[in-house]
Amino acid sequence: MPHLMTKQRGVRRESNFTARPGSTWGTVLTSDSVAHTEPATETQLIASTAFDTDMVRIYFHTNSGATTNSSSLVNIKVGAAGSEQTIIPNLIAGFVGDGSTQSKRVYSFPLRIPAGSRISATHRSIRTSTAVYCMIELLGGGDGHHWVGTAVEAVGANTADSGGTSVTVGTTSDGTLTSIGTNTYDWGFIIPAVAGQSTSTNGSLHAWDIASGSATSDLIPGLDEFISRLSTSEAIMGNTTGRYCHVPAGTTLYARSQSSGAAEALDVILYGVY
Repeated sequence: MPHLMTKQRGVRRESNFTARPGSTWGTVLTSDSVAHTEPATETQLIASTAFDTDMVRIYFHTNSGATTNSSSLVNIKVGAAGSEQTIIPNLIAGFVGDGSTQSKRVYSFPLRIPAGSRISATHRSIRTSTAVYCMIELLGGGDGHHWVGTAVEAVGANTADSGGTSVTVGTTSDGTLTSIGTNTYDWGFIIPAVAGQSTSTNGSLHAWDIASGSATSDLIPGLDEFISRLSTSEAIMGNTTGRYCHVPAGTTLYARSQSSGAAEALDVILYGVY
């Protein structure tokens, strides 16, 4: 017999994109004139949120090019101009195709942003004065029948090259478990994100596993077979999906992957909601 839980009473939605879908949907975030540098001024995405959120979705598009390293990281912030605080750091935002014809990179975080918040962002990149389009979608206003956190932690980001931690994928067998870094906070949700790190990607499908150590016995139950794919034109294919989990604070996290194609080194960052 199913549990007698009430259905969601209401869901509200707001975003920074409307009207006909296209390659200019969202807000342009321009990288600094110096490579790998966070711009001094944030770009506003939403002036004031209308309700408390329980799910935040971030989409990136139109930041890639064939035979191009488009490594980029975006910080999502909350707060009045001049008093912004980062709540989602170092989101991989490179290797994403044209928003009207190719797959966008999509992140979904169960995250509480209070009503009345100003949301803004910054974009650092290997490429100078280059745009990425950022779309943000907020859901909430209901009873909140799932766990939500208050911020996101990124493990494995490398701001010096606007990328992540290098992991070489395996081919006929899983690659080596590679240390991504140690989390500071207690996580309740995790998203692994993958990007290229060069001017050439193989166009392969990858399956990723996450572990708490370097041995196969350290693989974390339920955190296996996360899927990613990069095309041969150096653009991500498909979405970045996450899972509810419990990763205690102070866990050194490892990742490995097996590829449908040839071995290649890819950038990895792990995002945990806490």
